[in-house]
Amino acid sequence: MSLFFLNPLYLFGLMAASLPVIIHLLNRRRIRRIRFPAVKFILLSQKRISRTKRLRHWLLLALRTAAIVVLVLLLARPIFQTGAGLFASGGPSSVALVLDNSLSMTWSRDGEGFKQAKDAAARLFASLGAGDRAALIPTNTGSKDPIRLKREKDVLLRDLEGVKIADGSADFGAALARAYDVLREPASGKEIWVVTDAALTDWDRFSLAALKQYDPAVPVKVIKVATKETPPNAAIREIRLRGQDVNVGLPTEIQAVITNFGATEIKDLVVQLRVDDQPKEQKLVALAPRGETEANFQFVLARPGSHTAAVTLKKDRLAGSTSEYFTLQAEDKIKVLVVDGDPQTSLVSSETFFLTRALNPEGGGASPFVPTVVIPEGFATAPLDSYQAVVLCNVPAIPDSALPRLKEFVRRGGGLLVFVGDRVQAEDYNRKLYDTSPSILPARLKDKRLVSASALEKIERIDLKHPALAAFSDPILADSLKSTRVAGYYRIDAAGAAPVVALGNGDALAVEKKFGTGRVVLVATAADRDWSDLPVKTAYLPLVQSLVSYLQGGKKGALETGVAVGEAKKFYLPAAYVGKNLKIVRPDQREREVALAADGDKAAAAFAENDFAGIYRVSAPLAPDAPAALAPVYPVNPPFLESRLDAISDAELAARLRPARATIVPVEEIAKGGSRSDLALPLLLVLILTLVSEGWLAQRFYG
Repeated sequence: MSLFFLNPLYLFGLMAASLPVIIHLLNRRRIRRIRFPAVKFILLSQKRISRTKRLRHWLLLALRTAAIVVLVLLLARPIFQTGAGLFASGGPSSVALVLDNSLSMTWSRDGEGFKQAKDAAARLFASLGAGDRAALIPTNTGSKDPIRLKREKDVLLRDLEGVKIADGSADFGAALARAYDVLREPASGKEIWVVTDAALTDWDRFSLAALKQYDPAVPVKVIKVATKETPPNAAIREIRLRGQDVNVGLPTEIQAVITNFGATEIKDLVVQLRVDDQPKEQKLVALAPRGETEANFQFVLARPGSHTAAVTLKKDRLAGSTSEYFTLQAEDKIKVLVVDGDPQTSLVSSETFFLTRALNPEGGGASPFVPTVVIPEGFATAPLDSYQAVVLCNVPAIPDSALPRLKEFVRRGGGLLVFVGDRVQAEDYNRKLYDTSPSILPARLKDKRLVSASALEKIERIDLKHPALAAFSDPILADSLKSTRVAGYYRIDAAGAAPVVALGNGDALAVEKKFGTGRVVLVATAADRDWSDLPVKTAYLPLVQSLVSYLQGGKKGALETGVAVGEAKKFYLPAAYVGKNLKIVRPDQREREVALAADGDKAAAAFAENDFAGIYRVSAPLAPDAPAALAPVYPVNPPFLESRLDAISDAELAARLRPARATIVPVEEIAKGGSRSDLALPLLLVLILTLVSEGWLAQRFYG
């Protein structure tokens, strides 16, 4: 039971009730008293008569003051309410009902919160009078259709039935802005009703004063669907990749970080992993109150390309987003053709022994590199298109039959790594690879330099900004590489190009050049131990693997966690795609298209209709020479904090709705019903009675 005013500003008019009193005091006669004994008895008689007159004066003063007070109250429109109240009477009303259909409503009141919210909204619509109008505004909707006030209750109830739980957070700023917009039309009464679970995540970023347009005179009533007993509340905060790459045939390790939002321990929580809709592994974990834990998974992907995956939580009554989607882009193993220019009967003595062991340390399928060793004669007929990189190790001369194919291999994106040695014929390399136009070799080979054991050269400079040497920012690896002693190398003329690795005397030991879409790296020493002790250093394995990986394009498998529901997904493609369209298939199987526009030297597009959690599939008119320009899938997940069941307090919620007059009631009050009465007519009758009484008494006393 409560009393409130539709026009509370008029209550300042109560100050006018003091006017009759002020006028009365100003009009009082000030008489100079002179006492005469002879008129004493006359004064006593007059005193008895003045008492009666003063009583009449006070009675008229009270009636006149009461008339002003009643008039002010009448203008302020007092409403008497019992229970939650329905819509105010006294004329047609316009009502905007904001319904919270964010993901957190899924778990309120043991999963019944959204049903209770819709029942409350239906009851409110049913209480509309004959001339009242209402509009339904969900907080999460992908519809761009304008919202309008409707008189038909059956239409409003049908619209209400069509509102479903969304996968994102509630946007109360946008919803209330639309509510004020539809209430711009004149009406004798206007109200905004908000049915919500008051989730802290949704309301924490809202402020009514931040809206561009609002009307503080429109009352706001919040119907709170609060959770009485908090169930176990947990969600997956992050999915991350453990390790560097995602490769076919190699173990891929991921880690799911799980958060407990609640104040009680969660035991026996099942965490499941599915890849390409197939179950892979399952773990059982426990979560401390307000704590976090990790669940680690390991699996092997059998094919290259994109894979879809999800980690799911399972437990009775668990509140929170139970699935986290992600995608994996798996790279095939890098096939490397290694040409041994100095083969030996003893494997350890071979030119390529250390290099092949660096590429595939265990000699099996546990490495992302698959080296194939051939002799120079085999190189002349080898199918280069089957490999991503070619490594020449102390090859005396480039076979004439292989030269055109080698150049075409690099031009189209292949990688070439050249190690020299004592058998290399510098003139042949310079003539076939450097002096040609265009030149494929990064530098001209000059004279061979061999130093004594007492004057060994030392690696001094490493270009850590180079992508292939980024790993050597680790001090241990850098010290290992710099501890290398070099007994022999070729002096090279790099034509002004900065060396990737240089000796202490300033001579370049490794230089790089781009050729077409491929790359070439020249190392001015041998791949084995003949000219240096590099092959037995800790740095040798990461150096060889980094160089080969860089030369084949630096493509690495990756894990993508995508975007949150409601956020835009951006796409970037080569400039040749400007003006073309991307086709996107959402999890609800609806297709959308988005145009690619110029953005600098690229084509770019942004897709904003990420309204559902799940896997989105993308396709584009890809050019034949760029089949990997676009990942065909990407994941969308609910906002992490939307799983948190913490609710905003009533006081804080009312503060965020100021300067509007806000009332917060539990949803049970709507179920109980109630009524609202406009006191304008009774006050009008009281005002008329007061004025009639004042006029009659004034005529009676002074007429």
